[in-house]
Amino acid sequence: MVSYFINKTIDTPINNWAIKFLVESSGYKAVKSNTITDQVKLYYGNDLVEINSLSNSIIIQQKKTSPSAIFSFNEKSRLKELSFDIIEATILLLTDKIHSNLNKEHYDKHNRLKGACSYQFKNGSIQKPIVNYYVLLIKNSIKEKFLLTPIPFYPKDYTSVVVLSHDVDEPDRYAILKRQKEKIKHLNFENKLYYAWIFLRKYIRKIIFGGHKSYWNFEKILALESKYGFSSSFFFSAKSRFEKGSNFKLDNSYDIDHQEFQKLFSLLNDKGFEIGLHSSYNANTNLSFFEDEKNRLEKIAKRQVIGNRHHFWNLGKNEDQTLLAHHKSGFKYDSSIAFNDCPGFRRSTALPFYPYNSENNITLSTLQIPNFLMDTNLVNGENEEEIVQKAIVFINELTKAQGVASINWHVRMAYPTDKKLSLYARVYMKIIEHLSNTKNVWVTSFENYYQWQKEREDLINAQ
Repeated sequence: MVSYFINKTIDTPINNWAIKFLVESSGYKAVKSNTITDQVKLYYGNDLVEINSLSNSIIIQQKKTSPSAIFSFNEKSRLKELSFDIIEATILLLTDKIHSNLNKEHYDKHNRLKGACSYQFKNGSIQKPIVNYYVLLIKNSIKEKFLLTPIPFYPKDYTSVVVLSHDVDEPDRYAILKRQKEKIKHLNFENKLYYAWIFLRKYIRKIIFGGHKSYWNFEKILALESKYGFSSSFFFSAKSRFEKGSNFKLDNSYDIDHQEFQKLFSLLNDKGFEIGLHSSYNANTNLSFFEDEKNRLEKIAKRQVIGNRHHFWNLGKNEDQTLLAHHKSGFKYDSSIAFNDCPGFRRSTALPFYPYNSENNITLSTLQIPNFLMDTNLVNGENEEEIVQKAIVFINELTKAQGVASINWHVRMAYPTDKKLSLYARVYMKIIEHLSNTKNVWVTSFENYYQWQKEREDLINAQ
């Protein structure tokens, strides 16, 4: 247990949130002290009288912090050597306030920050989860000074975690029109015309490439990952583009109520793979969308759905409001904070965190689990070996920082049944093989990792 004290001039809810994150991520229970006593192990503030009375405490002084100082952080630095305020830096990065001065042109049409416009990219740190090193610095400082043993980051001998996940966007290339023909009748002329073009294009491809379900790779993915003892998470859409409140051009077309999906859900449940919600494009605009989609998926899949990932990573213009909606909808975790156009750590962390909601001054209950690699943002014109090596660089950074983050590989791209997408599939297979040969990395699903995270929190709270 680590007792901490904050000088009253800066004793704010968000500063308390940041300290608790740093200390508890380190593996120690953080307990706030309202008075200065010999039991205080960590102090945050600048009052010299208070500092002088705490000769045996770890002192974190408040400092003016610039973004450039944050990203010039040296992994070998001692806490007292830092040129910036580690508490403020944690807040700037995890709440994304560091980007609060950016304009709409820095974001794409789906409200996603462009990688090249991020402070991470501009400071050459997009592949480095800097917040992890803040946590390691706090952990080592506490351990060395007070000889306290922290709760480990991960179970057994694991020192990092790669979560495997698959967004299910287009599982069956050719069966869309047949299943949805009744719903199509009710579309306006413009959308009927648009959908007719989609179908014509797919029909031509069917003639050229054959009629097999070249995107229905579920059984093959299960066999591939199970061969190495891995499991993964599959995120399914519970609302199609034809339903009220959906985005006709951007939402997915399939209907999970179809019999083949019910068989698939049974298989995934039997094999120990996770079923999560791939929330619809407009879900961020209406709390009831989250609740309705979650309830529908749970009913059809016949299991509890604890996790969410937004279609197109679309968290909306007000990300804080969307994260609050996750909290209100009862999701245990979300994994939607990511760069879309490049690999990297969107909020400079490869550790999970409970977001802070500034409007209500509360810590949200839905755990955010970071992403760092995705099929379409990793493959960018290079040859196969170059792409694999680029992925390995990021994996090495993750393991070095003792982090946890997700790889997102769409179902249609995860197995080489489609010639056009075979490069993505070959890359994924080589990444999986590399992970199987990497020591002390736990490769698993979000659900399995989340269960461990809750066990760890219980162990920390019991200190």
